[in-house]
Amino acid sequence: MFWIGTNQLDTEQRQAVQNIPTSDSFLLTGPAGSGKTNILLLRAKFLLLKGESNFKIIVFTQSLRQFVVAGCEHYGIDPDSAVTQMRFFREILKEYGVAVEEPEDFEASRALLAGKVMSLIDAKRISDSYCETLLIDEAQDYTDTELLVFRGLCKRLVLAADSRQSIYKATHTPDLPERLVGGNVVTLRYHYRSGLSLCKVADAILSDAATYPRVQAGCHYPEAEKPSIVRSVPCNTFEDQLATIVENLREHIALYPGEKIGVLFPKREQVEAFKEILTVSALVDGNKQIWVDTMHAAKGWEFRAVHLGGGEVLSRMGPVQKRLIYTGVLRGKTSANIYYSGHLPGYLNAALAVLEPPQPDPEFDDLFKK
Repeated sequence: MFWIGTNQLDTEQRQAVQNIPTSDSFLLTGPAGSGKTNILLLRAKFLLLKGESNFKIIVFTQSLRQFVVAGCEHYGIDPDSAVTQMRFFREILKEYGVAVEEPEDFEASRALLAGKVMSLIDAKRISDSYCETLLIDEAQDYTDTELLVFRGLCKRLVLAADSRQSIYKATHTPDLPERLVGGNVVTLRYHYRSGLSLCKVADAILSDAATYPRVQAGCHYPEAEKPSIVRSVPCNTFEDQLATIVENLREHIALYPGEKIGVLFPKREQVEAFKEILTVSALVDGNKQIWVDTMHAAKGWEFRAVHLGGGEVLSRMGPVQKRLIYTGVLRGKTSANIYYSGHLPGYLNAALAVLEPPQPDPEFDDLFKK
């Protein structure tokens, strides 16, 4: 999950860590599994060893912060350096004596916090000397205001982003990240997490190659050693899905001892329903391998096998649904199971079909069968 030696980095990854002057801002782009979060952590360690400890690693969700905190502990970085953007903004406002009554709605709350901090910047009550460096993970998920606030709070800005994994309603102006770092972009071409089958399905989900670069071309996963697989698992009801996932988890715990296994759903209430089932099941997870969360919250994580439940509700997730299931599939390394009751969206069925041989033409009578 985290690198332990220089021999594990390719040339482009080394450049992003070591060959860019610490005085420079830059944007790091690359597909899922290309090591962007790891590079942010190593860049932070590089700054630390140069005596430049006034930095923050900003993440979007509390779940991702847990992953980054584990990375901080692995590389010898103060875990308190990692903070969610919402908490970061709240701490600044509290420090400068700005009272805020946040609305319950998440999007409204994040907009209010960013606006209040921007007001401090505009009023010159706070400057870019607040932090020497801000390292922003999942930068594609931030709004224009949030990105401009980050830029106004630091001397150097390091952004890591992949537009293919933008799964929140609020997005920024397409070229804003590049402008905020003066056009200094480092592109990672290769990724090492997800097997070829997962990459093929992901590419077929985001089928517009003009907008979404293909990930299978840069796949360096050891397919010959651990052949990858993506399966759809039809179930009669959502409750049947939950029971089937539990049974499949038994197999994966035995098959992948000591490795993380993800169980992800589109909606929070589905997550809570599965947690209840897991609590009363006889499944033994002594090594704490199983991670249960929403697809949104699991960004940045990686799992040897990933179980994606509730596929039938994807069609109700609005314009982000394709990028949501795309991100979910690419959380997996070797295996991805997609569970559903009723119907999967047509684009997802078509994506899964790329792994199957072409189907023969149906008989005319078949058209009248359910």
